Amino acid sequence: MVNHRGGAIPLLNLFYMATKNSITGDEIKSKALSAQGRANWDKIFAKKTALAWAKEENIFIMDADGFNWQDGITVDSLISYSEYQERICHCTILFQPNK
Repeated sequence: MVNHRGGAIPLLNLFYMATKNSITGDEIKSKALSAQGRANWDKIFAKKTALAWAKEENIFIMDADGFNWQDGITVDSLISYSEYQERICHCTILFQPNK
């Protein structure tokens, strides 16, 4: 292997070239999940029905207009929390007090 100046690149460097932050100079690598990340893991990655997401937020869906867009997603479809948030604002809902 030859670099852009015509010099040889040691093979070891080809297999491990750490990515560095151009501002701080720190090596970029994965870190452990924070406490906040662990607490919100389900909201980030879980797939639940709209009814299950609503139940967690003490919401009763009275009219599921946001889930009647003729795109195959209903209140019984498994969706992410962000998909739920995108559609729930188009529904008629009732907030229920905490039990």
